[in-house]
Amino acid sequence: MTAIDRRSFLAALSAAVAGSLGSRGARAQETAQPLFVSACLDKAEAASVAVFDLDGRMLFRTRLPDRGHDIAARPHSPDLVVFARRPGNWAAVIDRHTGTVSQVVTSPEGRHFYGHGVFSADGGLLYATENRMRDGEGLLGLYDATDGYRRVGEMPSFGIGPHDLAFLPGHRHMVVANGGIKTHPATGREMLNKDDMEPSLALIDAERQTVLASVDFGPRLKGLSIRHLAVTPGGETVFGCQFEGDRDEMPALVGTMTPDGKARFLEMPEDDLDAMNNYIGSVTLDASGTLAAATSPRGNAIAWWDLTTGRYLGRRRMSDVCGIAPAPVSGVFLATSGNAGVRLAPVAKADLAPLGGSELDRWIWDNHLRRI
Repeated sequence: MTAIDRRSFLAALSAAVAGSLGSRGARAQETAQPLFVSACLDKAEAASVAVFDLDGRMLFRTRLPDRGHDIAARPHSPDLVVFARRPGNWAAVIDRHTGTVSQVVTSPEGRHFYGHGVFSADGGLLYATENRMRDGEGLLGLYDATDGYRRVGEMPSFGIGPHDLAFLPGHRHMVVANGGIKTHPATGREMLNKDDMEPSLALIDAERQTVLASVDFGPRLKGLSIRHLAVTPGGETVFGCQFEGDRDEMPALVGTMTPDGKARFLEMPEDDLDAMNNYIGSVTLDASGTLAAATSPRGNAIAWWDLTTGRYLGRRRMSDVCGIAPAPVSGVFLATSGNAGVRLAPVAKADLAPLGGSELDRWIWDNHLRRI
């Protein structure tokens, strides 16, 4: 962005957040049940971030200047950090109780965010995946949440195109999903290396800023972009991929990595794999941490696995499903869609039940859903 473009953008952001629907925020403080947060659009495609409860009530909806992607919840704090959809250069810090925007964090010149971030265990430091536009180098930007989210440094992601990231239990070691895709500096989305991708899972010592292991799947699967992560209480990482190669090849799309960097793919029947359309939009774990779920908005499907046995548990159809998060009960998830609202998705039942009334069905839900 030029300086003028940047000033114009921030002015637009200030105008957008001034229209946040904070008057409904008192309801978020009154409820004791779990809350969920996701970016969304209205029918006119105006962007927001919203918090809702298990009764299907939207507790607040805060306007954004453009589409949001994922949300990082700061420990021991009401802060929710909503990242712009890549290649965005902003992240909005929002109070989870009221929906009020407290500040806006921007990436430095020559960088853009990749839509994801994660906090240190004490909530003091925010790590954000970033792209250095001049050469496509993957970075993690470091932001001090105790000092107004001031950028205090950066470290390598040890790969190209970092997207999601997550801490292992103990919060010393971190996993980064390096998608392996170099993108055009002007758009942040146009691929420059489709025939020479370098996807990898990087296991990093965050304190020492060193790589402990880097996992790739060899030249045959170099088109398998690793994008999203979920970590079990025991430190096993579930990863979901998007295949950029020939659709007829249909490689496995979901796998796990042990805390010492050993990876395997989770099996599923060929017809079910074909139904995922070579694209995983999000992964998560149920309340027990033993069942994994993966969504495919392109395949209109949710798939499940039992991680204790590696057994595939089947799939359910849901149109344009992408966001998914654990319900408070083991074996049950919440799933969001671009055109089918929010649904309760129990692994053991075929039916996906609407959440509460119809209020949540009015919105076009974006890529990710988080329980807070």
